[in-house]
Amino acid sequence: SYPPGFQGHIATADDLPTVKETDGARLCRCETLKGKGPAPVIRLNTGVGYRGNETRPTQIPFIAAGFFFARAEFLVDVPFDPFLPWCFMGEEIALSIRAWTSGWDIYAPRKNLIAHQYRPGKMGLPKFWESVNQFWHRPGIHTRVTQIVIRRIKHMVGYPDSSLEKIQQSNETVVLMDIDQYGMGNVRTWQEYMDFAELHIDDERGGVFCSNTIKWCNQGLKD
Repeated sequence: SYPPGFQGHIATADDLPTVKETDGARLCRCETLKGKGPAPVIRLNTGVGYRGNETRPTQIPFIAAGFFFARAEFLVDVPFDPFLPWCFMGEEIALSIRAWTSGWDIYAPRKNLIAHQYRPGKMGLPKFWESVNQFWHRPGIHTRVTQIVIRRIKHMVGYPDSSLEKIQQSNETVVLMDIDQYGMGNVRTWQEYMDFAELHIDDERGGVFCSNTIKWCNQGLKD
């Protein structure tokens, strides 16, 4: 899930703020980013959260990297993909589809027990993509890398412009290196996940689109 954020300054461990327990969020919504930006791919978002009187967590179709935990076996079934360097946009949909097709059900935590210190750039701390540019002393290098590796994610999700045929035509098959090891699982199918998450391919518009609101997810209908 996505934990609540704060922008306070932390100087020492003694200054750590008390995290107030809040009701958790469910990732029940997504949107397709438009345009030809560095990562025009599905972006996840929250839907209807918990109300506080639930006795158990419920399933959701998406994993959010902000508040995410699992048994260690997860890393055996769904190892982190080393061929997605510095990937930000697209990481979560790739992780979601890989985990679910590997047989892992995804649950939204009922309570937020952590907070995310997401400080604005004006406070002097760059986001990680800015630090990549600074490290390599090449402004914009993160965007250029993202434009290449995003095709690996789009291929997994099913984007028409990143089919195997399209990638071969553009002579970019390197983006599919070891995709069998770091790609889809074999417990459930790609189509089963698309139906579960209410995602669909639109060949005319050339993209993967999602339901504006996933009813079963928002209402917590899957235990």
